[in-house]
Amino acid sequence: MKPIFVLLFTMIFFSCDYDMDENIIFKDLPPKTLDAQIEILSVLTGNQPMNADNIIRSRATIEERRITVNYLSQVLKQLNLEPIKHQYKEPNTNPLIDILIGPYKGTNLFTILPSTNNSNEYVVLGAHYDTARNCPGANDNASSLSVLYGVTKRLSNVDLRNKNILVVFFDQEEENLVGSKAFVKYLLKHKYQVHSVHTLDQIGWDKDGDRAIELELPTPELKKLYKNQGAKLNIPIHTTNVNSTDHHSFRQKGFTAVGITEEYVNGDTTPFKDSKDDTMDTIDFEYIDSTTNLIFEVINDIVKSNKHDLGQTK
Repeated sequence: MKPIFVLLFTMIFFSCDYDMDENIIFKDLPPKTLDAQIEILSVLTGNQPMNADNIIRSRATIEERRITVNYLSQVLKQLNLEPIKHQYKEPNTNPLIDILIGPYKGTNLFTILPSTNNSNEYVVLGAHYDTARNCPGANDNASSLSVLYGVTKRLSNVDLRNKNILVVFFDQEEENLVGSKAFVKYLLKHKYQVHSVHTLDQIGWDKDGDRAIELELPTPELKKLYKNQGAKLNIPIHTTNVNSTDHHSFRQKGFTAVGITEEYVNGDTTPFKDSKDDTMDTIDFEYIDSTTNLIFEVINDIVKSNKHDLGQTK
C-alpha cells in the first residue's frame, strides 16, 4: 500500500491551486541584453537569489513554479509588457488518477507585444519554464527563457511590426506537454489568428562551437526563412523530425509550428538533462547570444512582411 499512498500524495501535491503574489521586489535587470540574459538564467537556476526572501533552486513543485511565474512576470514588466496568467485544468493522462485526484492544474504566463498597425495576426514564441524535480534546469529550459527575453527586447525596439508577437512561458512540459496543450485550447477558444509558432527547448550547449541549431519539423517556408538568416549569420541550420516537445501540441491542432533546439539529434547536446548537474556553468553564453540574433532576425522578417501564409503543418 505504501507506493500507492506515495503516488496519491504526490499527485495531490502537484495538483493544488496556488495564488500569485504580485508584490515581488527585485533589482532591475542590466541594460545590456546579454548581461540581462545571464542574470535571468542565474536567478532561474538558483545561482543567485531572486530577492531577499526567495531563491529558485528548481522549477518543479507548486511553490517553485509559483515563485518562477512571479519572477518571469516581473521580467516582462521590465520590458513594459503586461504579464497575463493563463490558469488551466487538464485531464490527467491516467483516468483513475483523474477520478481520484482530479486534473492537472497549472499556469502558463504570456504577454503580447502589439503590432504597430492594429493587426489581428499573431506570431507565437514559446518555451517551458518547469523542470524535473531537484534539477536547476539551466539548459532545460532556462536557456530558452533567456533567449526569449533577448528576442522580445529587440523586437520591442523595431519601428514596424505588421503582426502581433505573443510570448508564452509554458508550465508542465515535463508532464507530457500539459501546459502547451492547454494553451493551444486557449488560442482556439479565443480565435487567435496565428501566423506561426516557434518554440524553444534546450538552447545553451555548444561543445564544438559551431553555433548550429536544429529545426524540428519545420514547414518548407519556415525552413527557408531560418536557413536564409543562418547563412547571413554563419549559423548552420539542421532539420530533424523530433516531435517530443511543445511545438508538437500546436502541430496536432493544425498550427504552423517549429521547434528550435541545440544539436539534439546530431549529438552536440547537454549530457546533464533532468539532473542536478544541469547548472549555469554548463551554459555557453556566446551560443545564447548567437541564437538570440538568429531568432530575432527570423521573427523580424516575419513581422515586417505582409505575407500571411507559411503553409499548414501536416
